[in-house]
Amino acid sequence: MNQIIMYKQHAIFPLFKVESQSMKNQKILIFSMYLLLSSVVIAEEIPFTIFHTNDLHSHFDGVKVPVGSSYEKRGGFARLTTLISDLKKKKSNELIFGIDAGDFFAGTIFSGIALSKDPAFPEYQFFIENQYSLITLGNHEFDAQNDGLEIMLSKADKYKMDFPIIATNLYVTHGSSLKKYLGEDKLIRPYLIREMKSKTGNLRVGFLGILGPDGCLVSRSTRGDVHFLGFNDEKSKEDMDELVLLLNNTIENLKKQKKVDIVILSMHGGGKESHKLASRLNGLDVLISGHTHKQEFAIVNNVIINQTGSYGENLGVLELLFNKEKKQVKLKDQKNSHVITVSDKIAEDLIWKKRIENWRKKSFELMNEKTNPDEIVFTPKNSYIRSSKIPNPMGELVTKSILTQLNKNLPINDKVDAYITSMGLVRTSFHKNIPYSRAEIFEAVSIGFDSKKVPGVDVVSFYLTPKEVKLIIGFMEIYTFISTSFSPAISPNLSFKIRRWGIPFINRIHDITLDGKPLEEFERNIKIATNRFVVLNIETVRKITRGWVDLNPKNEKGESTENYPIHPKEYALMTEHFLANPNHY
Repeated sequence: MNQIIMYKQHAIFPLFKVESQSMKNQKILIFSMYLLLSSVVIAEEIPFTIFHTNDLHSHFDGVKVPVGSSYEKRGGFARLTTLISDLKKKKSNELIFGIDAGDFFAGTIFSGIALSKDPAFPEYQFFIENQYSLITLGNHEFDAQNDGLEIMLSKADKYKMDFPIIATNLYVTHGSSLKKYLGEDKLIRPYLIREMKSKTGNLRVGFLGILGPDGCLVSRSTRGDVHFLGFNDEKSKEDMDELVLLLNNTIENLKKQKKVDIVILSMHGGGKESHKLASRLNGLDVLISGHTHKQEFAIVNNVIINQTGSYGENLGVLELLFNKEKKQVKLKDQKNSHVITVSDKIAEDLIWKKRIENWRKKSFELMNEKTNPDEIVFTPKNSYIRSSKIPNPMGELVTKSILTQLNKNLPINDKVDAYITSMGLVRTSFHKNIPYSRAEIFEAVSIGFDSKKVPGVDVVSFYLTPKEVKLIIGFMEIYTFISTSFSPAISPNLSFKIRRWGIPFINRIHDITLDGKPLEEFERNIKIATNRFVVLNIETVRKITRGWVDLNPKNEKGESTENYPIHPKEYALMTEHFLANPNHY
């Protein structure tokens, strides 16, 4: 068509000095045809915009981010609502829709509301009111286990709106109480098709949503009878071939039988995992990723991939064009940024601001806290940055403060030797000269719920042999290269060295000392404290290592036990410690 237009452009300007009236009329006719054909070319490319989020983790209030010698608040659902509203006004003549890639739940004191008797489900309400088209499940939607998820699903189901959760690779075991929520016309669906209409063109869009293999791995202990194709729960091992086959068959069905124009996948998984998957899919147009908490933009196998980071600090925005003739999706402008920073310069939506204030008070009440969630308890003199490196400053701060306060509260003859957790369960950094409130201390160790579905898991203690302590350190260190969720966070009084060339579980970890004494010289069992979330994963570790790392928690008599002594929660111990030592860190 472009060639025809170019030919007619030359015809408009013939090499004649004198023109008859008929020739002028012919030129006008040809020029009119040119304009008509040009408009057809434009109409063949339908503009549309995707706004998206991932890993919001119930961060309704936003997060503090260092800026120079001070800080600013970024994110927050009130600012996100303003930004989304402004974006929709700007794109009022175009197609625009929203997607969330999972882990919208669990991470702040607000998480408890969705699990309480209060009818509110704040996270879900945010998606409905901002007219998202799709959300999918992340691994942390299972933190309160199956019965906790069912509480949330029952609340979502009562909204009676056509806003489903898409989980293409999810299935449940026979007899599961969650089965009533699954189906093509139920709350949790394998795919979604929407007819999108605007002044600039119409699109038939197919939406898919999956939990990736790493998300399956780190949620295995909390998912119960919920399973996902692409991950073998029995072996705790990914099966990417199975996932690729499922998705390729579904994409083909959507495009050939259901006649959709484009297919968009929301994947709770990112980085190498999302790239690996995209490279093997046929016909996928866009992949919105999550899980890694990193900003990510890439084009792999013609699939446009984008991720915002985490906690609502950024809103993902993809401005795209669909070519109807070629049936291809492309970026409207390659130079555009694909995220918008949600800074404190963005005005807060007043309705959501008021709701958040009320929910904050309600949240602490549900946690049986009689204190003010906004009370400042800690302003560090140094920065403690969260990463998967060993040793890790934030990991050491968390474990040291918990261990110190725990032992301060225990009888002198019942002290804990060391505190062990993983950096996957340490959720934030503490930055120099930034004040942190009680609610923000909780955010640092916010994963999990107790038996009453109150945010925060219990700290428990038990005994391991020196050999078992060495095995768990060895496993966490080497498995960091597979999943950073297992990167060790160990109280600094339990130290060790790593031979980078060493053989895992043989001689890679060496010179382990506890309070300066070599571990092999201990002729007694070592008393370890951790949070119950870690204990839940002992069976997963056993399966991953095929029994090589077989931990057997014991009581003080050396007998196998699952009846662990329960201590205050991590955030409570940290808060108590920081208040008692205001100038120590």
